[in-house]
Amino acid sequence: MGEWMQFSPDDVLLWVQSLTAEPMMLALALALATLITEDGALITGSLLVGGGMVSPWLAIGALAFGIAAGDMGLYALGWTARESRFLRARLPIRRAIRLKKWLEPRQTPVLFLSRFLPGTRLPTYLTFGFFRLPPLHFALVMSVAAMVWCSLMVLFVSEIQRLVTPIGGLAGVGAGLVVALLMIMAAQRLVGRTRHARALAAAGVADKGGPIDAP
Repeated sequence: MGEWMQFSPDDVLLWVQSLTAEPMMLALALALATLITEDGALITGSLLVGGGMVSPWLAIGALAFGIAAGDMGLYALGWTARESRFLRARLPIRRAIRLKKWLEPRQTPVLFLSRFLPGTRLPTYLTFGFFRLPPLHFALVMSVAAMVWCSLMVLFVSEIQRLVTPIGGLAGVGAGLVVALLMIMAAQRLVGRTRHARALAAAGVADKGGPIDAP
């Protein structure tokens, strides 16, 4: 990736913090930030809520919308790849194609769990689009998953930040940051132990060579 993609949570925080006087612009910035660094945007939104700079539900709504929109973008890319040999030759969906029969009866749990397993999202969402599995079902599940994850992260992290802030502003931010990172790691570890998640993780190790013919 180029240097423009190397954003840390602190970089995003400084950028978004300058927009706190304009709530709708801030919501737009948070939504767009999820397309650059999803975890960074989540942490930033949580810290802004904890600092009293934005309402929790505005932050949650913006973050969930941005995440779900990004997921739908990957689904659409997979959908397009079915008609494009150029894309089929370059997208990581070769291994996942073999899992079509396994995926079809397990769409809801696979989609929901993929929200907490970053390495599986790209091949999973591309595969759902490539096979044109129901788009409304995909959008609904991913929207619910995004809303649940964003709500848990924002509300819990911001509350920890508020509890610690009386000790010092930086202490509150630091506590919120640590809790957010621990939540991300804990979610990945817990979800990664499930049976569906192990199979999903295996699908994430995609073959990348050679063209793929559309079924």
